[in-house]
Amino acid sequence: MNNNRRRESRIPSQVQRLFRQLVREWLWISLVLLPLTGMLSYHAQTSLQGISPTTGASLSVGLVAAVLGVLLWRPRWALWITLTGMACALLLSAALAQAQRWWSPTPTVLGMLFGYLIWNWRRLSVVLTYFGWELARLDSEPKVFPERRRSQFNGTDRLQGQIMALEQAMSRTRDTRRFIADGLEYLPVATLISDPKGQILLGNRKARELFENNLVGNDVLDQLAGLGYPELSTMPRPPLSAMPLLEFRDHKERSLRLERAALLTADGDTPIGWLLSLTDLSAERAAEEQRSVLLRFLSHDLRAPHSAILALLDVHRHQAGVDSPLFEQIERQVRRALDLTDGFVLLARAESEAYQFQPSLFAMLVLDVLDQALPIAQQKRIELRHAMDEQSQERLVMADQGLLTRALFNLLENAIKYSPAGSAVHLRVSCHEQWLRCEMIDQGKGIAEEELPELFSQYRRFSSAQGIDGIGLGLSMVKAVIDHHGGSIECHSVIDRGTTFLLHLPLIAE
Repeated sequence: MNNNRRRESRIPSQVQRLFRQLVREWLWISLVLLPLTGMLSYHAQTSLQGISPTTGASLSVGLVAAVLGVLLWRPRWALWITLTGMACALLLSAALAQAQRWWSPTPTVLGMLFGYLIWNWRRLSVVLTYFGWELARLDSEPKVFPERRRSQFNGTDRLQGQIMALEQAMSRTRDTRRFIADGLEYLPVATLISDPKGQILLGNRKARELFENNLVGNDVLDQLAGLGYPELSTMPRPPLSAMPLLEFRDHKERSLRLERAALLTADGDTPIGWLLSLTDLSAERAAEEQRSVLLRFLSHDLRAPHSAILALLDVHRHQAGVDSPLFEQIERQVRRALDLTDGFVLLARAESEAYQFQPSLFAMLVLDVLDQALPIAQQKRIELRHAMDEQSQERLVMADQGLLTRALFNLLENAIKYSPAGSAVHLRVSCHEQWLRCEMIDQGKGIAEEELPELFSQYRRFSSAQGIDGIGLGLSMVKAVIDHHGGSIECHSVIDRGTTFLLHLPLIAE
């Protein structure tokens, strides 16, 4: 993006093109007018007794050239420059006449007059052309809101048409400014606009309510310091452009998050102002706290009575010496409730934002998962086969090791659970460019094609899973973990031939 801006800044602007065209027009006027002035002056001097025709023509050409040069240098003073040049030509002619050296000022005065008229005519034409360019470009830009209908100009007067087009453009600009101001005013977050030095130019309704003052004209760093922004509590304060962006609690114990964006022109990288927003996250943080309390309740308080029931059942078996079908059914349901609690807790952790990412060697996570799953596979006489290329054994990923390991274990456990005894489960890991690829292939019952779109839905059980214990939360947890790691997961399955899960995770750049 910055390269595009620098490239745009090297392209000549419309103003630069306009100036170049004006210089070309001035050169043409000079090349046409100066020879004509010289010819007229030379012809006039041949009938007068005084200075030679060549000297008179040179004097006329010099005066007209001087006036044309000043007209290019100071176009706003064109009328006064022309009148001054004419007066100088008349005074010079009168002075030469006093010395008995006749010189006709008429060609010089006519040259200055025609130079003034032609120059202003060409300047007006170029300016109208420039207005046409800019108005056409403005009209071709995307409309941000519906515009009012305006009458079309059908006349032949170009100047009048440009004036009407300019009036429409100015009306659209005012409408756009009103639209932006109203949109900013009613944004759901506190928003400020400041100049490069940090003086507040505009603050919306939410910002005025948050800071409890009008804001305009105040220093944004002083206002943030008044809220209790931690980075502004000591002196010297960092500049606005380098101030760290944090989530903090203000003096009213509200959780606020500061965000900042530079306001740049279309052809430059230097900020002309700053857009700052303060998002109130108090409700979200309160909900997260309630969620944490609920998870603690599920993971401890709800597990405690179930664990006690299992302990009592074990005591009864030890005392009675035999197993009762009723107690076996009670134990099965209690363990199912514990699995449901564990699955819900894991899913809640996976869907939360409380991930602890760190550089991790994916190969070590895979070996850890294989060690955990090996006893389960041996019970069903299922062979676990794994293959990792040399690059995947050395590359790192940013991962929450606990959650990613659990997600891989869930996939491998499912592969073992739904595979027949005596089969094999393959786990292959490889690297492709900046992505790590992990394939898990089983020879199980497979999943029907029409059921694949709902594969990662919560509490979803499939026809091929009938008769096998499960609660339908494992794959939902896997999908949430992979998404939070910036990866993707795909599933390909054929009934009675097996299922393949394909994971992609971004690698840390070397």
